Amino acid sequence: RPVAPRFFVVDDHVQVAANVSNNTADDLQAEVGMTVVGLEVSPETPPVQRVTVPALGESRVTWWVTATDVAQAELIFSASAGPYSDASRPRLTTGPDGTLLVLRYTAPDTVGTAGQLIQGGSRTEAVAVPSEFDDRRGQLSVRLEPSLAAGLQAGLDYLEHYEYEGTEYTVSRFLPNVLTYRALTALGLDDPELAARLPGLVEDGLARLYRQQNPDGGWGWWHRAADPQSNPYISGYVVFALLKAREAGFVVDAPVLESGINYLGSQLKAIDNVATYREANRQAWLLYVLAESGQAHRQQMDTLYSHRGKLSTYARAYLAQAIWLGDSSDARITTLLSDIQSAAILSATGAHWEESNRDWWAMNTDTRSTAIILDTLVKLDPQNELLPNVVRWLMVARQAGIWETTQETAWALIALTNWMVETGELDADYQFALYLNESEQTRGSATRQSIRETTTSLLPLTDLIADQTNALTLARTDGPGRLYYSAHLQIYLPVDQLEAEDRGFVVQRRLTLADCAAEDRRDCPEVSEIRVGDVVRVDLTIITPHDRYYVIVEDPLPAGAEAVDTGLATTSLLAMSPQLQREDSRYWWWWRWYSRSELRDEKVVLFADVLPAGTYEYSYTFRATLPGDYHVIPTTASEAYFPEVFGRSAGLRLTISEATIPER
Repeated sequence: RPVAPRFFVVDDHVQVAANVSNNTADDLQAEVGMTVVGLEVSPETPPVQRVTVPALGESRVTWWVTATDVAQAELIFSASAGPYSDASRPRLTTGPDGTLLVLRYTAPDTVGTAGQLIQGGSRTEAVAVPSEFDDRRGQLSVRLEPSLAAGLQAGLDYLEHYEYEGTEYTVSRFLPNVLTYRALTALGLDDPELAARLPGLVEDGLARLYRQQNPDGGWGWWHRAADPQSNPYISGYVVFALLKAREAGFVVDAPVLESGINYLGSQLKAIDNVATYREANRQAWLLYVLAESGQAHRQQMDTLYSHRGKLSTYARAYLAQAIWLGDSSDARITTLLSDIQSAAILSATGAHWEESNRDWWAMNTDTRSTAIILDTLVKLDPQNELLPNVVRWLMVARQAGIWETTQETAWALIALTNWMVETGELDADYQFALYLNESEQTRGSATRQSIRETTTSLLPLTDLIADQTNALTLARTDGPGRLYYSAHLQIYLPVDQLEAEDRGFVVQRRLTLADCAAEDRRDCPEVSEIRVGDVVRVDLTIITPHDRYYVIVEDPLPAGAEAVDTGLATTSLLAMSPQLQREDSRYWWWWRWYSRSELRDEKVVLFADVLPAGTYEYSYTFRATLPGDYHVIPTTASEAYFPEVFGRSAGLRLTISEATIPER
């Protein structure tokens, strides 16, 4: 019965073994051998050894081997004694045809870029590859998309069929549909199903809003006939929806709208009485809606602009739109847009905003802020180079085609619809191609029918020239529409030449003995030398300064260890289920962001759909199974859809002992 790891890392020095059973009634003198490919056998443990196997007993024969730089290693153990013989390979294998994978002691490094071609022509991105890298792993991936915002139907369906009947839900149910219909009409496109469904949807919503209006002209979160209480935020949202419905050609009750506008005007305050950012944000929202109605309050806007330091970023976007509606050449718009852009959180292919304070009463979240800012930039600065990356981030922030709240979904749909109108991308008609060093990789066409199709090219690193600049060229013909591209180079570099890396995640790994009795785990000493049978606790600290979506954390195991599966009946009492917790005890409920973990042959993997900004600790245990000197590949964390946002721990060496390890 072979005893071997499931994989190796190059230069691992490992003890492998064969347990030889004798089922006869006599002692046997056996020759036990090991044939290897891809491993060097230590001279102290020759490939063939003689051993006495007792009657009805067994003997263990061991060898020391060192993994060489090959893709797979092969081990065949054999035993013979007189007329008896047997042979076997390891049963738990990771490579093809019963082999064991040999990984290089390398760690990933990912860089990316993105852009767009808005007219016929070409653009070349330079791709540099270092002289030393793992040519067995990594790739250059390129995505070509004729539209970033075409797949919005799931969000519309979600809002239309939302089960609750509050005022905000009533507005969100029909408003994005109205704007989508306007967008399609503006582009000369037809959606017969939406056209047939929309009148009833809008009329039902308007009738409900008419009934729910309070005597003061406003609306509350819920309609309460006995004790009507109007809310300025909700009232502004209703008036905004009524204005957009009227612009789309629907008949809106004029007295209801006029009464709502008068209520909003009555809620404006003198800036001296605005003490908090929440009150300032509310002023910006009311001024924006009033400007949309044609009743801009110039003096109030001027005063709020002079106190814009109190405003959240999304509220500055509202104020910019309010000023723009009155005078699109106002120099203050440039200042506000500059403030907004300087607050953006950027990666190579994504951009979004996060507020320093949560404006819960405004139903605001960072995703909603990003959507509102996108809507503002599309109207006020449509040529801004940041826009495609904002659209890309907003589309990734969905789960199952929708965003987390009805407000996020509504504002995202509003902004993305305006983006599609601005770009005309739904009416695409052009040809495109991708080249690497003048060699064509793919070509295709963008049309109304193919607008939702993405072209992905995965190019092996062997196609790139090391120590030179490679030319990645994207080309398209003239015609309506835009061609968006994003490219990511994932390359594995020698760990000995790397340090821990922070490009959006800080990742730290700490190994301690699971039986450490210290009350605070931080008082347990880190270990780099352990013995076979020891249970080791792994604590991964993951720090992200910003909200992250679809996070993957990979923690490679030592080849001579097995992650402990607590679902097995044989699990040690020292073992623990993999768990993720937020460092701040006030946020005990953040566990819900943790999606799942997987215990694999060579690593433990954590998946989290959403990881809000903060510090987290992910912990699990492994058991040392085979003596040896092991190279443990660094831990990495990254966003699945923005892989350039990542972090990496340092590598480490771990010695597992049972007896004296012979010199190499």
